[in-house]
Amino acid sequence: MAESAQNPSVSTEEDDLSSLYVAASKTAVPVFIGDFGTAVKGVVQVSSWHEAEHTTGEGVTAGAVGGVLRGYFENFGGACYLANTADRTLQETLAAVEAFDDVTILVPLSLWDQGADAAGEQARAVAGYAAGHHAMAILHADRDHNAPQARDAASAFKLDADQSAHTALYHPWLIPTGNGADPVPPVGVVAGAWAHNDSTRGLGKAPAGRVDKVARLALKVSDKEVGEARSVNFLREIQGQGTHIRGARTLDDPAGTWLYISVRRLADAVERDLQKALRAVASEPNSQPTWDRVRSAADTYLENVWREGQLQGNQKEVAYFVMIGQNTMSKEDVKAGRLILKVGIAPTSPAEFIVVTVTGTAAKA
Repeated sequence: MAESAQNPSVSTEEDDLSSLYVAASKTAVPVFIGDFGTAVKGVVQVSSWHEAEHTTGEGVTAGAVGGVLRGYFENFGGACYLANTADRTLQETLAAVEAFDDVTILVPLSLWDQGADAAGEQARAVAGYAAGHHAMAILHADRDHNAPQARDAASAFKLDADQSAHTALYHPWLIPTGNGADPVPPVGVVAGAWAHNDSTRGLGKAPAGRVDKVARLALKVSDKEVGEARSVNFLREIQGQGTHIRGARTLDDPAGTWLYISVRRLADAVERDLQKALRAVASEPNSQPTWDRVRSAADTYLENVWREGQLQGNQKEVAYFVMIGQNTMSKEDVKAGRLILKVGIAPTSPAEFIVVTVTGTAAKA
């Protein structure tokens, strides 16, 4: 688990251990979770609005669910998954999502349809899954909530600390272009903005800024209300500049390490992908040659992250560090085959060094 962390994604490919390599993996792969009727069987992948429309049918895409998906693709979202909750519980649906280990964002649809208590149950389940899978949950307040009610909804979810750090809440609802007067939750537009931000700027950049294809907001929020509800990320209209996402916070405690979405997602990506890297050495001796190869692979990866501008510092020595060996493992760890890698990353957002501890397995001594 990360003690505190931040960094872009990593997966591993290996031909031989002398050239162990850690490669960046996709960071914005959402799964939209909702009732898609009989058209969707379990969990399916779609890559465009037209494919989503064809897969789910007009009866689904004509409503709020369709508005969310369209908002995602119109804001430069890429391939995503649809997880159908029809005739199964949310927990059963999440169990089906387990088969798709590239999912990094969970977006529950129709969160408030069954009332506040059910919304809280869904929020805890989705946020808990996100926290356990190095992913993020994007939630929304109810359609008729004002700013204080949206803020209070975040507290009413009763998320624990880890769940809160892996969750972001957005408000208000949006009225899409060409969708009549029916508002839709902002989560599709937001997920698209996250994907676009990742592909153009990287995980180190806060996922905020202008969004497209939004006619107007269902609710206007004042500066005073925004200041009083800082746990909520609001969408706001800027005269002459369209609609913008104006917040980039998780639901973590304001004094916590994981207050900013970019820090949390970057940390999750590096931990997730370094864990994949350690799988390549699972059958190797837990000894100096193995440690040297892992250290070299992690160092090369982190240097690339730094050169992309995702970390602080004019020199890589102040941007990150890599530790493995006798200073991260006890004799008992080595004998038991526990391979422990620590990396520290200096985020570009205001923060001190963030430390990620990754534990893998190697051959027992």
